[in-house]
Amino acid sequence: MTRPLKLLRLPSLRFAHVSIDMVLVTLSLLFSLYLRVGYEVMLTYKSVILFYIPLFIVVRLISFYVFGTYKVIWRYVSARDAVTLTQAVMASSCVLLAISFLISAKYGVLPRSVYFIDACLLTLLMMVTRLARRLVYESRSSAIKVGAPLGRRTLIYGAGTHGKALGAQLRGNPGSLALLGFLDDDPRKQGLYLDGMRVWGGLESLEGLLKDLDVQELLISQTLPTETLRRVVQASALHNIRPHIIRDLDSELGNKLRQVNLDDLLNRTPVQVDRGSIRKMFAGKKVLVTGAGGSIGSEISRQILGFEPGRLLLLDHSEYSLFEIDRELRVSSNSLEHIVPLLVDLKDKGSLSSVFKKYDPDVVIHAAAYKHVHLVESNPYSAILNNIMGTQQLLDLCLQYSVENFLLVSTDKAVNPVGVMGATKRVCELLTTLASIESGLPYSSVRFGNVLGSSGSLIPTLQEQINKGGPVTVTDQEMTRFFMLIPEAVSLVLKSATIAAPGDVNILKMGEPVRILDIARNLIALNGKTEEQIPIVFTGARPGEKLFEELYIQGHELKTEHPDILTLPLGDSDLNPADRQLALELQASIKAMIEFAEQSDEQVLSLLNDLLKTNLKIRGQLQEFKV
Repeated sequence: MTRPLKLLRLPSLRFAHVSIDMVLVTLSLLFSLYLRVGYEVMLTYKSVILFYIPLFIVVRLISFYVFGTYKVIWRYVSARDAVTLTQAVMASSCVLLAISFLISAKYGVLPRSVYFIDACLLTLLMMVTRLARRLVYESRSSAIKVGAPLGRRTLIYGAGTHGKALGAQLRGNPGSLALLGFLDDDPRKQGLYLDGMRVWGGLESLEGLLKDLDVQELLISQTLPTETLRRVVQASALHNIRPHIIRDLDSELGNKLRQVNLDDLLNRTPVQVDRGSIRKMFAGKKVLVTGAGGSIGSEISRQILGFEPGRLLLLDHSEYSLFEIDRELRVSSNSLEHIVPLLVDLKDKGSLSSVFKKYDPDVVIHAAAYKHVHLVESNPYSAILNNIMGTQQLLDLCLQYSVENFLLVSTDKAVNPVGVMGATKRVCELLTTLASIESGLPYSSVRFGNVLGSSGSLIPTLQEQINKGGPVTVTDQEMTRFFMLIPEAVSLVLKSATIAAPGDVNILKMGEPVRILDIARNLIALNGKTEEQIPIVFTGARPGEKLFEELYIQGHELKTEHPDILTLPLGDSDLNPADRQLALELQASIKAMIEFAEQSDEQVLSLLNDLLKTNLKIRGQLQEFKV
């Protein structure tokens, strides 16, 4: 019996709010009549007014409820709420005027102008009452008053709509942050007041204001140009302040803000990718990802899982990395059979063969590789076996089991390689090309540069050095690198597989190269430190490192259907005898190289060097390499 009653229950109304409105309705009606007829004549309306006061109260309150005025929290009342309140008053006035025509013969009538005066006066009284409540509440949390502020002294950068909304929420949550005012680069706003808070100045005033006002927090409420944001971060660092950015106006204050991070300072426009074509490639397919526990491989696995493959095979030789990605994806998939973790080393051909025999994958994404330049330089034999032999064995099995699509995740270091790591990845590209020539299937490679946050990469290393108090080590002040976020790099990698012809080498456009020194300075500032606190030390380039990375040789790349993907195409579909002979020679060189590497024979380095110094022409693709 209680459930139907609950369905009929009206939303709760605050008795204090309703009571105040009842008093205001009564006072407004009486005063409106007084203004219209004066005190002496008003006394003659005593019996009429005693009937109309309850009528006005009932009709007004019903109108206020219908228009939702009681859903508004008085201390947050806004201009939009004033419009709603005005509509409610005007609507109820029309209803009251209509009722008066129907009952005037029996209960008397009020002067028609009283309804207009009452509507205007009541709207004013109700708004003043609500605004007064807001002012009283905000005065308790305002930082501009006698005595110490109630929270951390805070400036908001941006006196626009978002800044105003953030300021209102700060003052509506006393005790955490005390708002001192706003900053804005628009000179028309500077010196004015926004909701009673001063707009102090712009970027040129920032450093002085941080000091003079003893600011402890800086909140950025607008999208700033990258260079402006850098200067804001650097100026804040001088005062040990880490700025925050608004990320969601609709969330609670604690979730509304995030710290400025390196992504904000790299000025990268997020890429857009047609997910439909990628879904078509992976949906319902058995997909094998090698190196699935690594930074790139794990993100590839996450994104592929979103395209609903028939089965996702996660292969890695690191038990811990495989455990982590398997645990993460298994929760998402809710299936024990859909996700298959495979603890396999690519160099172990027997175990690798068992994987193909048991699961017969349709698509293979090959992300496994030894990639850290200085480690590979110190361990060339292991790198050649892992990168080259592992790829060769993987490709052999792909051909044996007629895998539909193979994608090699390569690197910018494969272009004009100066060390073992880049050289091995270039050989892997050539192996992929040869496999595509033999099979005619869309086996391809994709190159890209550095990604932010990958394991053991530059950014985590610099951050660790900062956390330890420095110094931060940079190889050379002129060294530059391409950078991309891992999710966007992976989305382009997957997209490249859908548009690649057999043997293509696709290249991701990484934007403009960024100086490592600038990244180090930005990271120091983002941590609220200065270069005096965290010094930068130049160590010199290590073996195998370049000052400038290359993704391609200008002039050879071609555009594709996606603006951020270029390609180095194979060319004609048929091989001539010379090309076949070159392919056989290349395969023989790689076989000898693997044998030397297994014996830790230094001849392998000479062989690798000679192979990459040769002009390798495969189906129209010509590049010159130097080691």
